[in-house]
Amino acid sequence: MNKALTGQGFVRDAVRFEEFDTRRQDSMGAFLRGCALFVGIFMLPVEASAHASDSGIKLLLPTGYYLVGGTLAVAATVLIAAVIPTASATALFRPLAAGKITLPAVETLTSLVGAFILCALLYAGFTGSRDPLENLLPLTIWTFWWIALPVLCAIFGNLWALVNPWSGILRMIGATGFLKLPKAVGYMPATLLFLGFAWFELVSLSPEDPGGLARVVSAYVLFTFLAAATFGWEAWSERGECFSVFFRFIARLAPLQMSRVDGQVEWRFGFPGFGVLHGPPISVSGALFILLALATVSFDGLSKTFLWLGLIGVNPLQFPGRSGVVLPNTFGLVWSWAVLASAFFACVTAGRWIGQGDDGPMAGKLALTILPISLAYHISHYLTALLVNGQYLKASVQGMLGMDRTQVTTSFLNTLDDVERIWQVQSGAIVIGHVLAVMLAHASILAITQIKSDATRRGAPLAILMVVYTAFGLWLLATPTGA
Repeated sequence: MNKALTGQGFVRDAVRFEEFDTRRQDSMGAFLRGCALFVGIFMLPVEASAHASDSGIKLLLPTGYYLVGGTLAVAATVLIAAVIPTASATALFRPLAAGKITLPAVETLTSLVGAFILCALLYAGFTGSRDPLENLLPLTIWTFWWIALPVLCAIFGNLWALVNPWSGILRMIGATGFLKLPKAVGYMPATLLFLGFAWFELVSLSPEDPGGLARVVSAYVLFTFLAAATFGWEAWSERGECFSVFFRFIARLAPLQMSRVDGQVEWRFGFPGFGVLHGPPISVSGALFILLALATVSFDGLSKTFLWLGLIGVNPLQFPGRSGVVLPNTFGLVWSWAVLASAFFACVTAGRWIGQGDDGPMAGKLALTILPISLAYHISHYLTALLVNGQYLKASVQGMLGMDRTQVTTSFLNTLDDVERIWQVQSGAIVIGHVLAVMLAHASILAITQIKSDATRRGAPLAILMVVYTAFGLWLLATPTGA
C-alpha cells in the first residue's frame, strides 16, 4: 500500500514513449528529453495501489515559486482579515437564504439500498478477482467512498447520512438502544476508531487486498451494528461511528445546510463554510477528531519523503516494503497527530493569554475552522488516485454490466502540460483551503469577542500556524518521494 497510482503500467508506457522519442528526434534532443523523463519516473513510486497516491512527476516545475507564492497568499489573507471592518468579516458567512420545505423521509429506504450495495461489494471482495484494480470492493472503498464521497459531501451536504448501511435496518427492527452513551467519553470512541482506520489504510501490510478488506469491513459493520443497537443509532452516529462523525463535519463546509425538524426540512444557503460558524459547537474531544483527520493525510504524504525515510533509517532507493516500516510508521502516525494537536492547543492557549476576557468554547470553535484545510489536503493528496483508479472503477462497473470497458490510460502523466495542470489543482486546493480557514477562524473569534483588535490578537498564533502549515503542505507536494 501507499504505492503510486500509475504503477508498472505507467513505467512501461513511459519507457515505450522514451524509445519512440529517441528514434524520431535528433540524438541531443532525445538525450535531454530522456533525462527529463527519467527524472520524472525516478521521482514516482512504481507499484500499483488501490487508493494511495503521490503528487505526479516532481521537480520538473518551478515548484519553489508555488510554495512561496501560496504561503504569501495565506499570509496576505491574515493581514487583510486584521484590517477589514468587523461587519464585513462576519457578513460573508451569514446564510444568504433560509426556509422550510416538506420532503418525504427517504432515509430508511436509501440506507437499505446502501446496505444492499455493501453486501454486493463484500461478496465481490470474498469471491471476486484478487487484483485490487479489478475487484469492485477495494476500488469502491478506496476510490469512490474514501476519495470522492468526502468531496461530494462538502458540495452537496451529508450524503453518508442517507446511504450508511445501518440506520435503515435499525429503524426497521426498532432498535433504539438500552444503554446511554456516557457524555464524558465525548468523541473519543469515534476518534479511536478513526485512528484504527488510518492505521489500517496507511500502515497495515495490505489494505487493498480484496479478501482482507472484505473481512475488515465485515467486522466493522458488525461492530457498529451492535454498538448502535446498544446505545441507539442517534447517539452512536453522533459520537461513536467515526465515518458518520467525519462526513458530518465535512458536510458543514457545504453551501447548502439541511436538517429535518418536526417533519419538515429546514434549509439554509450561503458561502461555503458558513455552516462552520452557524452549526452547533463541539467539545475538545471533537477538536481532537478533526485534528486527527488532518494529521493522517499529512503523515501519509510525509511518510514517503526522503526526510522521513532518512529519519527512520531507510534508504529511499531501497525501500523494504511496508513490513519493514510498520513500527516506525505506527509511531509516526500517532506522533503527527500529537504534534499537530499540541501546536493547535498551544496556539489557542496563547491566543487566550493575549486576548481579553472569557473566550468561551474557543478550542471547539477554532477546530472547526481547520475543516477547509483537511478537505484541501484530502483533495490534493488523492487527486492522481482519483484520476487513475477512477478509470479502473469505471472499467470494472462496465465489465460487470456487460459493456465495453474503458481503456485505462496514464498518458496524462507523461506530458509536462498535464502534470503542471495537476500540480496547479493540488497546490491551488491547499492555498484556497488555508485562505478559507483563516477567514473562518477570524470570523469565529469575532463572533465571540465582538472586538476586532482583540480578535486579531487572539487569532494571531493560529494564523501563524496556518501560514506555516501552508508551506509544509506545498513542500510535501514538491519534495521527492522514495516509498
